[in-house]
Parts: sequence; structure tokens; C-alpha cells
Amino acid sequence: MPRFDLYLLLTGYTPDEDIESNEYEIMCYIKDEKDLTEIQRVANEVIQDEIESSENLIIFGTAAAFVKDREVLNIGLRNKDMPEEEVEQVLELFGSYEETMH
Repeated sequence: MPRFDLYLLLTGYTPDEDIESNEYEIMCYIKDEKDLTEIQRVANEVIQDEIESSENLIIFGTAAAFVKDREVLNIGLRNKDMPEEEVEQVLELFGSYEETMH
């Protein structure tokens, strides 16, 4: 059966207000591995399920879908209800903050 691998990273606040990052590797079954629309639909459903079932308040994340070791989809996630400054502070903690040097 055709499938793709979804690598998901979600970062958020725990119920104790600590910052936590979790990685998931999820195997997703589809009808046609060449159908990018189906891959995107299934990936979005899986991501939404993970966010909704998380006990954490998700701040941001990334997801990448691979078919036979070839990346076919890359998604950046951000909680639109979080203040931009707060998201940037958390990104800085993880070393993902990019700063322009002059």
C-alpha cells in the first residue's frame, strides 16, 4: 500500500508552563503516492489531530513529508493567537532565531 513518512516537530507550553518540543515520525497510508493533493490533505489531518490531542499549547512547529526518501512537502506552523514577540523569544531559546548582522 502506498505511503509517506511525516516528520513532525511541535513546540509549545506544557500545562506547567514549561517549554517543550516533541518530535514524531508518523507513517501515513494513501491511495496514490504521486498525488500531492492527497499527501497534503492527509498530512494536514494528521498534524491537526496531533495539535488537538496535545496537552501542550502549541506555539510553532514544522512538518516534512517524504515519499521513498524524497521530500515532497514541507510545512511551517505557527499559532496565530500567540504574540509575535513571544514566538520569537521561544525560537531564540531553541537557537532557531535568525538575526541579521550588519
